[in-house]
Amino acid sequence: MAPSTAMSYESVDVVVVGAGLSGLQAALDVQKSGLSCVILEARDRVGGKTLSQPLASGNGVVDLGAAWLNEATQPKIYALAKKYGYETVVQPFKGDEIVEDTSGTIHRVAQDHLPDLPAATLRAIGMITSILETEAAKLDLRNLPISEFDKLTVSEFLKKEGANEDTYKFFETTVKGLLGVDATELSLFFYLDYIKSGGSLEELMSEKSDGAQYQRLRQGMQSISKGMAGDLQPGSLFLNSPVSHNHQEKNPSACVVTTQRGKQFRAKKVVISIPTPLYRTIKFSPALPKAKMTLADSTTLGYYAKTILIYDKPWWSELGLRGSFISLMGAVSFSYDTSVEADAQYSITCFIVGGTGRKWSILSPTMVGDEHGHRVYQTEEIIEDEWIKEHWSQGAPSPVMGPNLLNKYADVLRAPCGNLHFVGTETAYEWKGYMDGAVSAGERGAGEVIQALIKSAAGQS
Repeated sequence: MAPSTAMSYESVDVVVVGAGLSGLQAALDVQKSGLSCVILEARDRVGGKTLSQPLASGNGVVDLGAAWLNEATQPKIYALAKKYGYETVVQPFKGDEIVEDTSGTIHRVAQDHLPDLPAATLRAIGMITSILETEAAKLDLRNLPISEFDKLTVSEFLKKEGANEDTYKFFETTVKGLLGVDATELSLFFYLDYIKSGGSLEELMSEKSDGAQYQRLRQGMQSISKGMAGDLQPGSLFLNSPVSHNHQEKNPSACVVTTQRGKQFRAKKVVISIPTPLYRTIKFSPALPKAKMTLADSTTLGYYAKTILIYDKPWWSELGLRGSFISLMGAVSFSYDTSVEADAQYSITCFIVGGTGRKWSILSPTMVGDEHGHRVYQTEEIIEDEWIKEHWSQGAPSPVMGPNLLNKYADVLRAPCGNLHFVGTETAYEWKGYMDGAVSAGERGAGEVIQALIKSAAGQS
């Protein structure tokens, strides 16, 4: 459907702010219930942190944002992919991996094998992984306890467990890959909650059939958002419409939502579907409760960037490699083969994340040896994206809590404020930070709104 350019509504039942996956799902559910709903998006596109770009060659697309799903463990996003007829591609897993340790030594690691690190380092990695998995598994995501772990950063925990440099950097690289922050920046309790949300640390890191990196979409992940937008009622989607002000009226109970261009919508309910730290971009009157604003001001989005190297053929496969490397010391922390053979699209996506990401680099030729290093730079195209520079994202993939926040604000994160309801992937119980979590959060927010409006209508009849 074509997005609205002229106002189709002045008074509606619900306004949704943000047309990422969470907001789109909320709007679709509200409209399906028979309520009127508009969705206001600040950008000139839908999709939030899903963003797919066609290649200059015409050989398919690459994903600059969220890129993976799993048909078994992430049923909501997979169901949407199937609903719109998109084709999944299994993540390539054949071949050796390259690992660079903290000394700069390069290890070629056979599939399903460990790098040739000192035995003490491998034991420490196994021991700390076991602690993280065990403590995460104990959590009830819908009824979190008060935990002493919230007093520690992941960094402090690693040092307390005696991690040496390689062990520490191994786990920090994992943290950076998952959340775009360093180990010093997040609470251990928050990290355990995040691990449990994705099943386990093993699943979050895996490319196998139970892993978070198991499948991609040939058409690109943003195609799901575009499909959802096409199902919205005509005239209900407004692009280039950042919200500047939300005023909650007492009598009658309603909200007036104003965009930066001066458009106004009066609604019985408003669903806020933007990252928690971006709440400060909207003036709320009356102000949001202190706890909600403290949470918004205290959570941070990670530094997350991609450099996608496009080639005319998958040269790494010829060398028995799978296009994957991990660096415990470089600015590029890891990479994946993001090719789609059916489109003759051959690419390696390099992830520049966390504090080291700000040093900005691309794949070093030393990662494949002097003999073949020149092939790294024989690209057809290079595509780069830094999410922190996007005004309406300010980082990726999901807001992070430092120490002493989750104990205080676990319930505040999802709590409505009057006629305001809050969704977004960080508010999900399962798969927070992922597309599946975004969809489930949108469903939750829509359910809250629909139930409240039905109850209100019943009370008036």
